[in-house]
Amino acid sequence: MNYDWNVYRVFANGRRAKAPFHVFAYDDPDSVEEFFNAQIKENFTEKIRRSRLMILRSDLPQDRETDSLKKNQKILEERKRRIFRKYLRKLDLNSISHTSVAGGLIYCLESGWQWQWAALEVGTSRFLAPLSPPFTSYEAAQGWMDEEINNL
Repeated sequence: MNYDWNVYRVFANGRRAKAPFHVFAYDDPDSVEEFFNAQIKENFTEKIRRSRLMILRSDLPQDRETDSLKKNQKILEERKRRIFRKYLRKLDLNSISHTSVAGGLIYCLESGWQWQWAALEVGTSRFLAPLSPPFTSYEAAQGWMDEEINNL
């Protein structure tokens, strides 16, 4: 069976182009790289041959990994903000209402030199109030946040 293959250019920052710049047909997925390097790539200009290239089968998803990772990261950050808002509403912040407040993970004297999710002053990261119990490891603190996100 013959497959169509899309050739993408990979930029210096590691991201690949959105659209393929070349399409070719070949039947064996196991040896497509060798075929491409021997038959197809030799027809490109010297500049393109020196570039990093990526070959993807056209009938498979063409999603760029960085886009899906960014989307997942954005969703995770929004869920963290929701958790912070939930816990910040429970605190009495009248005494610190003149400062901007954000939530974050901190390791400091006020938390007993343990990891703790806390209300922090924006700009200085000064510890204002705890939002979680203290944790002995960074991974345990991240696990707590993941659990809170899953409970949303």
